[in-house]
Amino acid sequence: MCARYTLTAEEKEILKTHPHQIQGEWTPNYNLAITQKGLVITADEPDIIQQMSFGIVPHFADSLKLTRDTWNIKSETAMESKLWRPLLVHHKTCLVMADGFYEWKKDQRGEQQPYRFTVKDRKLFCFAGLWSQWVDPETKEAFRTYGILTTEANPLVAEIHVKKRMPVILTKTEEEIWLSKTLSLESKMSVLDPFPQELMKRVQVGKRVNAVSTLKKPNNDSDLLLPLNTDDDA
Repeated sequence: MCARYTLTAEEKEILKTHPHQIQGEWTPNYNLAITQKGLVITADEPDIIQQMSFGIVPHFADSLKLTRDTWNIKSETAMESKLWRPLLVHHKTCLVMADGFYEWKKDQRGEQQPYRFTVKDRKLFCFAGLWSQWVDPETKEAFRTYGILTTEANPLVAEIHVKKRMPVILTKTEEEIWLSKTLSLESKMSVLDPFPQELMKRVQVGKRVNAVSTLKKPNNDSDLLLPLNTDDDA
């Protein structure tokens, strides 16, 4: 659904759209994967852009090791989940900053072909997310992690994604709603719908992006974004 995305913006670009304090140094990421650090704004601290690990570690977990898919959260059933419902009820909502995401489609040879999806009218956007904090029982050190809400895919994404799912992309107005701690949960959940396909762009990219790392070296540079010369771009 959304296990890989991009945040290639420099700090100065990020601060233009979200003029807050960024914790730590940010390095653009062209291939952001599970367990890596992403930029997040929480409802609890809406004036700070924090770095958290992608993939939620529940507060009751024995360790930081991910034992199941907690990086994607199905919005339609989140309130029925013993894991996600408490986070929603206690307003552990967050904005996950991004400027694109990858999905894969099997080609005629059965190989996974990656596509990158972006938003047409703005480079930087936010996914709807949830976050949680885990405390090491020995060191008492706190670790914060996040996951991305998903919804039914619009036609542009559904043509590529076999499970017909996509991350929830928020408008600027919806960002404020999602971070609100006073609005009803019903109001907040109403923004978890598919982003309009006409406001998005899809580009086929090279298969090198399929690997998070190559020979134990990060596979993360701007060449990953280069489009292939195909007729399948939208």
